[in-house]
Amino acid sequence: MSQPFAQLWSETWNSHDADAIVQLYADDGIHQMAAGATYVGADELRPMVERSLRGYPDLEFSVRDHDVISERSVGRDEATSERFVIEYTMTGTQLEAIGDREGTGKFVTIDGAMIGVLATTGRIARCIDYLDHHSIRRQLGLID
Repeated sequence: MSQPFAQLWSETWNSHDADAIVQLYADDGIHQMAAGATYVGADELRPMVERSLRGYPDLEFSVRDHDVISERSVGRDEATSERFVIEYTMTGTQLEAIGDREGTGKFVTIDGAMIGVLATTGRIARCIDYLDHHSIRRQLGLID
């Protein structure tokens, strides 16, 4: 890759280009939220991305730390995969409802981490996103 994957990931989200964000994933890519929701393929990823961008029109991700590790599968020298981890800070003002979280107009700063596997194409095959939804609700004033 010409640039670290984490940089590509944050720059793509920060561009607010839903098509480009969805293209970060393999055609059958899986994005699982640690809180439970799972999105598979572009038909499920696109609404999640668009909902996030509408809900937080000033959404921005900054990378705090990252790593990509190439691994060879045991017994299959030709098979390699790249695992990645991205620690990030997400900021934004929630203006529209997302799920059961109403739009409050409040600004949030949330730390998270995403761990996953890149397909041979360099796109996300699968990942799990550890985003602190409890902290989001607290900062929005929806819980104490």
